[in-house]
Amino acid sequence: MGLNIEKPRRRAIEQPNAWQRVCAAFGLAGLVLAWVVMLVPCALWLVFSLVTRRPAVGRPFPNRVFGSPAN
Repeated sequence: MGLNIEKPRRRAIEQPNAWQRVCAAFGLAGLVLAWVVMLVPCALWLVFSLVTRRPAVGRPFPNRVFGSPAN
């Protein structure tokens, strides 16, 4: 009763072919495009909201008390 252990033979390292590289490039481009489509409108909205909510120069914010009927 013996144990026969053999080392696996070295195989050639698989290299991606041209078709796999093209698909990977298109996949990466699709991910970038998806992030741009999501982030650009959010960034524009954020900039617009920050610019439009800026108080006028020389006028302080009005003193408002939450819950008062004058608001």
